[in-house]
Amino acid sequence: MIYVVLGMHKSGTTLVSQILHRSGIDMGDFDESVSYDGGNKYERDEPVELDMAIMGAPDTEVLFVETPDQPVMTAEQRARMRAIIADCSARHADWGFKDPRACLLYDLWAEELPPHRIIAVHRDPDEVWPHFKWRGLRRHHTNLHRAYAYLRRWHEHNAALLRILPHTSCEWIMLGHRELMSDPAEFARLERFVGRPLTDARRPELYRNRPSRDIVLRTAAWLLARRRGLRSGPTMAALAALRRRGAVPA
Repeated sequence: MIYVVLGMHKSGTTLVSQILHRSGIDMGDFDESVSYDGGNKYERDEPVELDMAIMGAPDTEVLFVETPDQPVMTAEQRARMRAIIADCSARHADWGFKDPRACLLYDLWAEELPPHRIIAVHRDPDEVWPHFKWRGLRRHHTNLHRAYAYLRRWHEHNAALLRILPHTSCEWIMLGHRELMSDPAEFARLERFVGRPLTDARRPELYRNRPSRDIVLRTAAWLLARRRGLRSGPTMAALAALRRRGAVPA
């Protein structure tokens, strides 16, 4: 079985990929001695590199990558995608990949992937923002711009999940990051979905970013709602509703 892990950057996709990988589902080649903070994101290199090439932004910070309305692949990129899928399928009975960009490019992957399962994860935007906030004094003045860009990316990725999951023919599950970190029942849901015992890679002591009333983020949220009509509350409610549906079979 192939597992595709989808979610906004810093929303728990690395944790899910790590759990799957340590449980016998090959998610890529990693140096397990390297921590998350040291750069180990449990991402299979080839899909990540391909996704960046399709988006045309290999060296751009993720906050400032504009997503095309209708992403397209070149013939060479489609051949690369087919080669990745064929190679991994030949080498592994169970494998997968994780890349937040795949939320935005999933329709292209779905054209080439055989039957697979989707594991989606969402997280409160207030918890994710500290990962992107500039903490140094030298560029502190850029934080409103960064917060606005961050919220746009958060909405783009989660809107993609809300579009993909109700209409896919694949099996899928929606997880909440907060529930996964704090509730044994959420881990058990994932275990039932995968259909095998899973190695628990959660470390609650690293659950660092709880919701906070950051004035910069609040201001950016007000601007985004005024300019584009985007509000995190309805999006979070819609994501939670998908989570309550449980694992959805094909």
